[in-house]
Amino acid sequence: MLRLHKVLLWGMVGIFLLSLFPGRSFAHAYIVRSTPSENETLARAPSMICIEFNEEIQDHFYSLKLIDEAGQSITLNQVRIDKNHPKILEANLPNALSQGTYMIQWRIVSSDGHPVKGTIPFQIGQGGKTETSILPKTKNYLPQLDMVWIRWLFYVSASLFVGMLFFKQIVEPKQETFSFSFRYNALYWLAYIGMSLSILLSLPLQITVEADVPWSKAWSVSFIKKMITDSSFGSVWLIQIACLGLLLITGSAITYFHQRQEKRLKRWVSLSFIIGMGLLFTKSLLGHTAASPHRMISVLIDFLHLLAASLWLGSLCMIALILPLELLTKKEKDWHRYWAAIKRFSYWGAIFACGVMMTGAYMSLQQVPTFSALLSTMYGKFLMGKVMLLMMMMLASIHIWARKKGRKLGLSIWGEWGIGIIVLLLAAVLTNLPPATAAPGPFQQTKEVHGYTIGLKVTPNILGTNHFTIHIKNQKGQPVQDIEQVTVTLASKEMDMGENVLQVRGNQSGTYQIQGMISMAGRWNIHIHALTTSLQSIDADFECFVGSQ
Repeated sequence: MLRLHKVLLWGMVGIFLLSLFPGRSFAHAYIVRSTPSENETLARAPSMICIEFNEEIQDHFYSLKLIDEAGQSITLNQVRIDKNHPKILEANLPNALSQGTYMIQWRIVSSDGHPVKGTIPFQIGQGGKTETSILPKTKNYLPQLDMVWIRWLFYVSASLFVGMLFFKQIVEPKQETFSFSFRYNALYWLAYIGMSLSILLSLPLQITVEADVPWSKAWSVSFIKKMITDSSFGSVWLIQIACLGLLLITGSAITYFHQRQEKRLKRWVSLSFIIGMGLLFTKSLLGHTAASPHRMISVLIDFLHLLAASLWLGSLCMIALILPLELLTKKEKDWHRYWAAIKRFSYWGAIFACGVMMTGAYMSLQQVPTFSALLSTMYGKFLMGKVMLLMMMMLASIHIWARKKGRKLGLSIWGEWGIGIIVLLLAAVLTNLPPATAAPGPFQQTKEVHGYTIGLKVTPNILGTNHFTIHIKNQKGQPVQDIEQVTVTLASKEMDMGENVLQVRGNQSGTYQIQGMISMAGRWNIHIHALTTSLQSIDADFECFVGSQ
């Protein structure tokens, strides 16, 4: 037992070290460039529409439409995803377009299984509506109640399943013979039914999300076949169905052997636990981790986060419900065995709590790039709620060490488990919300360089046109008035896209404003170069994380 504790402790240390170097994940795809580009005015009609995204998009349930200014749809030829470049959605135009304003309507499914759709306006010639009358839009999918409840049902059922099997094998006081009572058996099948319902319903649910159809059409054989054969979700779903089939076999064996052969029973229980962990692992293959630049690390940490939370909450349920019934309904109440189980779980509970917090910190650093994003985005607000509830659970864990002999744990353990169930509900919502990296909020930073103070503000700090405000002050905090020129150089740190150079002439206010285009989301280096009338250079570099919407 001590050796296993050491292994888990060093594992948590390793996760902490990984959390120091997280790779940002946008999860939902966004446009890097398009032809035509947004609000572009063309002298002649294009022969092709081409939209490039920041990540590979799934080869199903995509669409591309062209609407003229009268609202009529124009037929496009060979709407497709480029086989050589699966980040590109394109289509051919059948005929030359007349002058006027047009709207491209696009819809794709990003690599994490979330649909994204939007519009790109452009104009041919000088006729039609003005460029500023139509704004480009991008709309991410937001989770609905059906998705939240189905995902929540899985998390609760899975936590009961693996937590119960873990508690039975590791935490519960050892008996002369290994047994699996009626209560354990009933809980096994209750959790199994919950997991089965959530997984079976997840397929038509995902069809409603990706194909944008109601539930009544999601049962279509063509939709089901396309989802299973063409999507990453379908591949994972088949693995989940296989796991459910194996758990049906192992559960039947447990039911058969639970009062017959101890050795075989223990093997079937251990096998069920391993398969249950495998089922948890499949959930980590879907969602935000699918779009992470370090997918293997993200999947592993997401799995450890889900596993630690499930073992923690499942064991709490056993302490609150099954353990008292198992040990305290006998003629002679065995308080010694009861508190022995509580003491044994206290060590594991501490490990699980640390695991949940540390893996959660890593994933938060991936999805929330700035403090502003934490406060301003829906993802950040739900995340704060989840963290506060987890802190309440950790405070509630004080009862683990307050072992007052003579009575069992009561409302405190039920309260902790209840908070955990709410945390799982928030997790079901977070899994499908656009991450906070999509909207980090305005960037603002100040640097001291060679006796000068340079301040930079970028608003709204998203892909597209941004407003740059530069303040330059001397050591006394007064505006520098002898600036000849200020140059702003933008360079992506994600890929080599060249430099975008912006220039503004000096003035006596010490404040300089200019507009410029940031062509993709992610990390950017913004170099500020100011030149005084005496030819003295003032330089500063800022690293800015740019959102996609």
